[in-house]
Formats: sequence, C-alpha cells, structure tokens
Amino acid sequence: MRRLLTRRGRRAVRSGLSLTAAALLLSACGIPSTGVVEAGEAATGIRPAYILYFVRQDTLLGVRSRVPGTFDIGTAVQLLFRGPDALLGRKGLTTELPPLAATPTVRANGARVWVELPRGTRPLTRTALAQLTCTIADAHLVVSAGSLSGGGSDTASPTRVTVTIPGVRQAEGSGETCPGSATAE
Repeated sequence: MRRLLTRRGRRAVRSGLSLTAAALLLSACGIPSTGVVEAGEAATGIRPAYILYFVRQDTLLGVRSRVPGTFDIGTAVQLLFRGPDALLGRKGLTTELPPLAATPTVRANGARVWVELPRGTRPLTRTALAQLTCTIADAHLVVSAGSLSGGGSDTASPTRVTVTIPGVRQAEGSGETCPGSATAE
C-alpha cells in the first residue's frame, strides 16, 4: 500500500513539473513586445439616453429611450412627437402632443431653449406642454453636461423652455417641476 501511494505521489509531482515547464515555455514563446498600436477610436463609455415624457392615467412619466446617433435636443423633440412605440402603448402610455406636419425648430443658448412648432399645429394642452418641457429639460441637461469640458453652459440653472406656434400665443415652461424617470421602459 505504501508503494502505491508513493507512485501516485511521484506521478503528481511529475505532472506538476511538466505543467510548470510547459507554462514557462509558452510564456516566452517568442512574441516580440510592441509599442502603442493605433486601433481606432478610444472607448467612450456609456452612451446617453433620452428621457421622453409620456402620459399614463393623467400622470407624466419619463421613459428612457436609447440614442440613435448624435445626442441633441432637436432629436429628443422629434422622438417625443413620434409618440410612444407599440410596446409602451401596450403599457398604457400615450401622448397629448398633436401630430406635426413638419420638423420643429429648436435653438438653445445657456439655460434657455426655444422651440418653434410648425404653422398650423394646434395649441398645446397643459399636459402636452409639460411633456415637451420635461423632455427638453432632460435632453438639455445631458447636452450641457457633455459640453462642460469645452466650456459649456451652466447645468445648475433650471432649463427655461419657450414654445411658439406661429399665429398662436407662446407658452413657457421650466424643467423644475418634472417628475423623475419611470421604470415603464
């Protein structure tokens, strides 16, 4: 019995030595060291997401939406006016925003954003204005935070949004009263 254990022990030691030798040989397999190799654009981390505000049972809910391409306030407005997709619609989310005949014009300067809706757009309800204002305020925050390294605007000031429709009274809103984003994704 003693001899059997010794043979097993020797085999284990030999196996361990063989594995160690193989590892040493493979670690110095002749691959030369290189300097920095350019391999494209640096990683940018997590891409921002839009928070689009829709309505469910008279309650405004912010829903996270992935960014298709460049992140800007105008794209957030266009996505909002498209309304909730089929999945969000099945979850009871709707919109009070009217359909648009053309793309809105969006301008921003500091903490102020101006949106001009196309002529002929029907006046916005209070809820529709809140949907638009909150979506713009969240998008403005992301855009401003991204531009701070280059001397961007002050993100501490609340976003003031002015919405105009040619021939209709203008409306103003602020991002100060917007609810947080929901989990209705």
